[in-house]
Amino acid sequence: MKRLFLLLAVCALMAAGCKGGAKDNGSTPVSGNEAVPVASENTSDDRFSFDELFRIFSCFGDNIMTPKFAPQSVKDGIKDELKGSYDGHCEFIGPCNQLAYSLFDGNCYDGFAMACYRYKADGHVLVLLSENGGCDVSSVKYIRAYEYDPAAGNAHEVPFPLYPQPQRDDFEDMIRLAGADVASLRKAMKDGAYDYNFRLDGLQVRLNDPMDFEEQAYHGALLLDYLWDGTQFVRNEGFKYPCIHAEGFANILLGREAPDFYFDYDPKGYGVSYSQGGDLWLINKGEEQGLEIQMDGGKVYSIEVHFPQYCVASYAYEVQPGKQQPYVGARINDCLTFGTESPQVWMLSDGTVQIEDGIWNSQIAFRTSKGSLVHPVEPAFNDRVRIENPQFKPDATIESILIWR
Repeated sequence: MKRLFLLLAVCALMAAGCKGGAKDNGSTPVSGNEAVPVASENTSDDRFSFDELFRIFSCFGDNIMTPKFAPQSVKDGIKDELKGSYDGHCEFIGPCNQLAYSLFDGNCYDGFAMACYRYKADGHVLVLLSENGGCDVSSVKYIRAYEYDPAAGNAHEVPFPLYPQPQRDDFEDMIRLAGADVASLRKAMKDGAYDYNFRLDGLQVRLNDPMDFEEQAYHGALLLDYLWDGTQFVRNEGFKYPCIHAEGFANILLGREAPDFYFDYDPKGYGVSYSQGGDLWLINKGEEQGLEIQMDGGKVYSIEVHFPQYCVASYAYEVQPGKQQPYVGARINDCLTFGTESPQVWMLSDGTVQIEDGIWNSQIAFRTSKGSLVHPVEPAFNDRVRIENPQFKPDATIESILIWR
């Protein structure tokens, strides 16, 4: 069989997710390959050396993995390639806790991903191991969790320590705001169609489906973020969903017809109104101002986001080093750097300060009030004024984010 290793190893590791539901098969010992007992190689924190990761990987044999990856001879044969991807991850991204590999044969492939997290209590290691593959579309063989004992050099299966487990209601916001298909959502939840994206301090669980729901999940950021606390993965309640992107907000796409926002089933308390004369959709949650979708000729012209739980997607808007991804409520000086050309800052006639920048083939504006400026500028009647060398107060925040073309 012809083998083709993905030389873009850094990208492969970043995207090394595995789709499918977590399985709990009790306490199944791993005995496919015997490992030499070695003490933990803890590098003073939660990082893992390559040798430690490869030693853990070598524990999993033919009672766990497919024949393509189970034999130790196969593992040894790809060791140098795994080391190359590990080194690339450490150089370009940071400390690495995972190994990933894809084996291609024409249009089909088999792959695996393994991520490790150190338990605080006893130095044991939680191992998340998956295999996936398929032809044309990806399918999942499994994702399972194991506890590895460095001293004994063996592992046994444990329940997947995700708290709380994903529920359908976790994604209801995106169904309402992004116009995603409810039937597809429920089928994906029933089938356990998740992608697991591993990182050193936790993981993300993304709702996904190999068919038409995939694009909705991509734009809608149908995902949950978890942090590893040394015992289990705990939901990251402060996570900002990256739904603001160059094409719009989630599945509300610029230049296209707006989804149907009238909600037949709404446990979240959303309200929606439409001003036909102004061609404007207004979506609120209780008393909280949410989205303003401006229409033009039956198409979405602009979207203004007031909800604080959504941020600008990093793949669409690159922030300066040392800054954070912009979201509503973030301090302006924590997110934006002001140079001679971009972003441009304007005082609008109504007193709104608009910080404008490009985002691929769209425009994005971070909006705030006149009082946010160190040196306020008076607005001009029925016109806007360019603010040169703007300075914002330390506590000045982004009050809304506007995107348009």
